[in-house]
Amino acid sequence: MRRILLAVVLFSICTDAALAAKRKRPVPYVPPPEYVAPPMPMRPVYNWTGFYVGANVGGGWSTTKSDFSAGGVTFANATNSLTGVIGGGQIGYNWQNGPSVIGVEADFQASSLKGSLSAPTCPVPTCAVATSATYSQKLPWFGTVRGRLGYAQDGWMAYVTGGYAYTRLNTDATATAGATTVSVSGNDFRSGWTLGGGMEVMLDRNWSAKVEYLYMDFGSRNVTWAFTGLPTITDRIRLNENVVRAGVNYKF
Repeated sequence: MRRILLAVVLFSICTDAALAAKRKRPVPYVPPPEYVAPPMPMRPVYNWTGFYVGANVGGGWSTTKSDFSAGGVTFANATNSLTGVIGGGQIGYNWQNGPSVIGVEADFQASSLKGSLSAPTCPVPTCAVATSATYSQKLPWFGTVRGRLGYAQDGWMAYVTGGYAYTRLNTDATATAGATTVSVSGNDFRSGWTLGGGMEVMLDRNWSAKVEYLYMDFGSRNVTWAFTGLPTITDRIRLNENVVRAGVNYKF
Protein backbone atom coordinates (compact mmCIF):
# COMPACT_ATOMS: atom_id res chain seq x y z
CA MET A 1 0.00 0.00 0.00
CA ARG A 2 2.78 2.38 0.90
CA ARG A 3 4.47 1.63 -2.36
CA ILE A 4 1.31 2.49 -4.27
CA LEU A 5 0.91 5.83 -2.46
CA LEU A 6 4.57 6.70 -3.04
CA ALA A 7 4.23 5.95 -6.76
CA VAL A 8 1.13 8.14 -7.01
CA VAL A 9 2.91 11.04 -5.31
CA LEU A 10 5.99 10.73 -7.52
CA PHE A 11 3.78 10.59 -10.64
CA SER A 12 1.95 13.78 -9.59
CA ILE A 13 5.18 15.66 -8.98
CA CYS A 14 6.64 14.63 -12.34
CA THR A 15 3.41 15.57 -14.15
CA ASP A 16 3.32 19.08 -12.58
CA ALA A 17 6.99 19.64 -13.45
CA ALA A 18 6.41 18.62 -17.04
CA LEU A 19 3.37 20.89 -17.39
CA ALA A 20 5.27 23.82 -15.86
CA ALA A 21 8.13 23.31 -18.30
CA LYS A 22 5.68 23.46 -21.20
CA ARG A 23 4.17 26.79 -20.11
CA LYS A 24 5.50 29.84 -22.05
CA ARG A 25 7.54 32.23 -20.08
CA PRO A 26 5.98 35.79 -19.93
CA VAL A 27 7.49 38.37 -22.29
CA PRO A 28 9.40 40.92 -20.24
CA TYR A 29 7.97 44.47 -20.33
CA VAL A 30 10.03 46.91 -22.35
CA PRO A 31 9.06 50.57 -21.94
CA PRO A 32 8.51 52.46 -25.25
CA PRO A 33 11.40 54.70 -26.34
CA GLU A 34 11.15 58.40 -25.64
CA TYR A 35 9.62 60.47 -28.53
CA VAL A 36 12.28 62.06 -30.69
CA ALA A 37 11.12 64.92 -32.90
CA PRO A 38 12.16 64.67 -36.56
CA PRO A 39 15.03 66.98 -37.49
CA MET A 40 13.96 70.44 -38.63
CA PRO A 41 14.74 71.20 -42.29
CA MET A 42 17.73 73.49 -42.67
CA ARG A 43 16.92 77.03 -43.74
CA PRO A 44 18.71 78.14 -46.90
CA VAL A 45 21.57 80.54 -46.40
CA TYR A 46 21.38 83.59 -48.69
CA ASN A 47 24.39 85.72 -49.55
CA TRP A 48 24.31 88.79 -51.79
CA THR A 49 28.08 89.13 -52.24
CA GLY A 50 29.28 88.83 -55.82
CA PHE A 51 29.03 90.09 -59.39
CA TYR A 52 25.66 90.04 -61.17
CA VAL A 53 24.12 90.90 -64.53
CA GLY A 54 20.46 91.31 -65.36
CA ALA A 55 17.71 92.76 -67.50
CA ASN A 56 14.70 94.96 -66.76
CA VAL A 57 11.57 96.44 -68.31
CA GLY A 58 9.17 99.13 -67.16
CA GLY A 59 7.71 102.52 -67.86
CA GLY A 60 8.66 106.14 -67.44
CA TRP A 61 7.30 109.65 -67.51
CA SER A 62 9.23 112.86 -67.96
CA THR A 63 8.56 116.60 -68.09
CA THR A 64 10.35 119.41 -69.84
CA LYS A 65 9.60 122.88 -68.55
CA SER A 66 10.43 125.59 -71.08
CA ASP A 67 10.91 129.33 -70.62
CA PHE A 68 10.81 131.04 -74.02
CA SER A 69 12.59 134.36 -74.54
CA ALA A 70 13.63 136.63 -77.40
CA GLY A 71 16.09 139.46 -77.04
CA GLY A 72 16.49 138.65 -73.36
CA VAL A 73 12.75 139.06 -72.68
CA THR A 74 10.79 136.00 -71.50
CA PHE A 75 7.44 135.92 -73.23
CA ALA A 76 5.98 132.48 -72.39
CA ASN A 77 6.27 129.24 -70.41
CA ALA A 78 5.22 125.71 -71.38
CA THR A 79 5.43 122.17 -70.04
CA ASN A 80 5.74 119.08 -72.20
CA SER A 81 4.93 115.59 -70.86
CA LEU A 82 6.77 112.57 -72.23
CA THR A 83 5.67 108.99 -71.55
CA GLY A 84 6.68 105.57 -72.83
CA VAL A 85 8.17 102.15 -72.23
CA ILE A 86 11.76 101.48 -71.17
CA GLY A 87 13.93 98.37 -71.17
CA GLY A 88 17.58 97.51 -70.77
CA GLY A 89 20.25 95.78 -68.73
CA GLN A 90 22.31 96.26 -65.60
CA ILE A 91 25.59 95.02 -64.15
CA GLY A 92 26.88 95.38 -60.61
CA TYR A 93 28.60 94.03 -57.53
CA ASN A 94 27.44 93.62 -53.92
CA TRP A 95 29.33 93.24 -50.63
CA GLN A 96 27.37 91.80 -47.69
CA ASN A 97 28.40 92.15 -44.03
CA GLY A 98 25.73 90.78 -41.73
CA PRO A 99 22.42 92.33 -42.77
CA SER A 100 24.15 95.29 -44.47
CA VAL A 101 24.73 95.25 -48.22
CA ILE A 102 26.80 97.82 -50.12
CA GLY A 103 26.96 97.73 -53.90
CA VAL A 104 27.57 99.56 -57.16
CA GLU A 105 25.45 99.24 -60.30
CA ALA A 106 25.45 100.62 -63.84
CA ASP A 107 22.56 100.34 -66.29
CA PHE A 108 21.71 101.42 -69.82
CA GLN A 109 18.14 101.75 -71.09
CA ALA A 110 16.40 102.09 -74.43
CA SER A 111 13.38 104.37 -74.18
CA SER A 112 10.25 105.24 -76.16
CA LEU A 113 9.44 108.34 -74.06
CA LYS A 114 8.08 111.10 -76.26
CA GLY A 115 5.65 114.03 -76.27
CA SER A 116 4.75 117.14 -78.22
CA LEU A 117 3.15 120.55 -77.70
CA SER A 118 2.45 123.88 -79.32
CA ALA A 119 4.58 126.67 -77.91
CA PRO A 120 2.88 129.94 -76.95
CA THR A 121 2.94 132.64 -79.62
CA CYS A 122 5.68 135.23 -79.42
CA PRO A 123 3.93 138.62 -79.44
CA VAL A 124 4.72 141.25 -82.06
CA PRO A 125 6.28 143.77 -79.61
CA THR A 126 8.88 141.14 -78.60
CA CYS A 127 9.60 139.29 -81.85
CA ALA A 128 8.67 142.05 -84.34
CA VAL A 129 6.33 139.54 -85.94
CA ALA A 130 3.80 137.13 -84.47
CA THR A 131 5.61 133.79 -84.24
CA SER A 132 4.10 130.39 -83.39
CA ALA A 133 5.90 127.06 -82.99
CA THR A 134 5.25 123.39 -82.40
CA TYR A 135 7.80 120.84 -81.32
CA SER A 136 8.13 117.21 -80.32
CA GLN A 137 10.66 115.74 -77.92
CA LYS A 138 12.05 112.23 -77.37
CA LEU A 139 14.34 110.51 -74.88
CA PRO A 140 15.75 107.62 -76.98
CA TRP A 141 18.03 106.30 -74.23
CA PHE A 142 19.43 107.00 -70.78
CA GLY A 143 21.72 105.39 -68.24
CA THR A 144 22.91 105.60 -64.65
CA VAL A 145 25.93 104.72 -62.49
CA ARG A 146 24.82 104.36 -58.88
CA GLY A 147 25.74 103.20 -55.41
CA ARG A 148 23.36 100.95 -53.46
CA LEU A 149 22.90 100.61 -49.70
CA GLY A 150 20.64 97.77 -48.57
CA TYR A 151 19.32 95.82 -45.61
CA ALA A 152 19.05 92.05 -46.19
CA GLN A 153 17.12 89.40 -44.26
CA ASP A 154 15.84 85.89 -45.11
CA GLY A 155 16.40 86.16 -48.85
CA TRP A 156 15.07 89.68 -49.43
CA MET A 157 16.76 93.07 -49.52
CA ALA A 158 15.39 96.61 -49.34
CA TYR A 159 17.74 99.30 -50.62
CA VAL A 160 18.22 102.95 -51.51
CA THR A 161 20.29 103.98 -54.50
CA GLY A 162 21.67 107.14 -56.04
CA GLY A 163 24.37 108.54 -58.28
CA TYR A 164 25.05 109.84 -61.79
CA ALA A 165 22.49 109.87 -64.63
CA TYR A 166 22.76 110.79 -68.30
CA THR A 167 20.41 110.93 -71.30
CA ARG A 168 19.85 112.46 -74.73
CA LEU A 169 16.96 114.81 -75.51
CA ASN A 170 15.96 115.00 -79.18
CA THR A 171 13.82 117.97 -80.22
CA ASP A 172 12.17 118.66 -83.59
CA ALA A 173 10.68 122.15 -83.92
CA THR A 174 8.66 123.94 -86.56
CA ALA A 175 8.12 127.71 -86.39
CA THR A 176 5.82 129.90 -88.45
CA ALA A 177 5.86 133.68 -88.89
CA GLY A 178 3.38 134.98 -91.44
CA ALA A 179 4.02 133.10 -94.66
CA THR A 180 7.43 131.81 -93.51
CA THR A 181 7.76 128.28 -92.02
CA VAL A 182 11.06 126.66 -91.01
CA SER A 183 11.98 123.42 -89.23
CA VAL A 184 15.03 122.58 -87.14
CA SER A 185 16.20 119.59 -85.09
CA GLY A 186 18.48 119.38 -82.08
CA ASN A 187 20.14 116.62 -80.03
CA ASP A 188 21.04 117.58 -76.48
CA PHE A 189 23.20 115.31 -74.24
CA ARG A 190 22.28 115.83 -70.59
CA SER A 191 24.03 114.88 -67.34
CA GLY A 192 22.42 114.92 -63.90
CA TRP A 193 21.77 112.96 -60.74
CA THR A 194 19.40 110.19 -59.70
CA LEU A 195 17.91 108.94 -56.44
CA GLY A 196 15.53 106.06 -55.72
CA GLY A 197 15.00 102.74 -54.01
CA GLY A 198 13.72 99.22 -54.47
CA MET A 199 13.18 95.70 -53.20
CA GLU A 200 15.00 92.56 -54.36
CA VAL A 201 14.15 88.93 -53.54
CA MET A 202 16.33 85.85 -54.08
CA LEU A 203 14.66 83.08 -56.06
CA ASP A 204 17.55 80.65 -55.48
CA ARG A 205 21.29 80.96 -54.84
CA ASN A 206 21.88 82.55 -58.28
CA TRP A 207 18.66 84.23 -59.46
CA SER A 208 16.85 87.21 -57.94
CA ALA A 209 13.96 89.49 -58.93
CA LYS A 210 13.53 93.18 -58.16
CA VAL A 211 11.27 96.21 -58.47
CA GLU A 212 12.73 99.71 -58.47
CA TYR A 213 11.87 103.41 -58.71
CA LEU A 214 14.28 106.14 -59.85
CA TYR A 215 13.95 109.90 -60.05
CA MET A 216 16.40 111.66 -62.40
CA ASP A 217 17.08 115.39 -62.56
CA PHE A 218 19.02 116.75 -65.53
CA GLY A 219 18.85 120.41 -64.61
CA SER A 220 18.26 123.34 -67.00
CA ARG A 221 19.97 124.24 -70.25
CA ASN A 222 19.47 126.93 -72.87
CA VAL A 223 18.66 125.85 -76.40
CA THR A 224 18.76 128.55 -79.11
CA TRP A 225 16.51 128.25 -82.13
CA ALA A 226 17.83 130.29 -85.05
CA PHE A 227 15.22 130.43 -87.82
CA THR A 228 16.11 132.00 -91.17
CA GLY A 229 14.11 135.18 -91.56
CA LEU A 230 12.70 134.90 -88.02
CA PRO A 231 13.83 136.24 -84.64
CA THR A 232 16.21 134.02 -82.61
CA ILE A 233 14.33 132.39 -79.76
CA THR A 234 15.98 130.98 -76.62
CA ASP A 235 14.30 128.02 -74.94
CA ARG A 236 15.52 127.32 -71.40
CA ILE A 237 14.56 123.67 -70.83
CA ARG A 238 14.48 121.97 -67.43
CA LEU A 239 14.32 118.15 -67.71
CA ASN A 240 13.46 115.48 -65.16
CA GLU A 241 12.42 111.85 -65.45
CA ASN A 242 10.70 109.17 -63.34
CA VAL A 243 11.14 105.43 -63.90
CA VAL A 244 9.41 102.36 -62.45
CA ARG A 245 10.80 99.01 -63.56
CA ALA A 246 11.01 95.31 -62.71
CA GLY A 247 13.94 93.06 -63.46
CA VAL A 248 15.88 89.89 -62.81
CA ASN A 249 19.54 89.41 -61.89
CA TYR A 250 21.90 86.44 -62.19
CA LYS A 251 24.66 86.35 -59.52
CA PHE A 252 27.91 84.57 -60.33
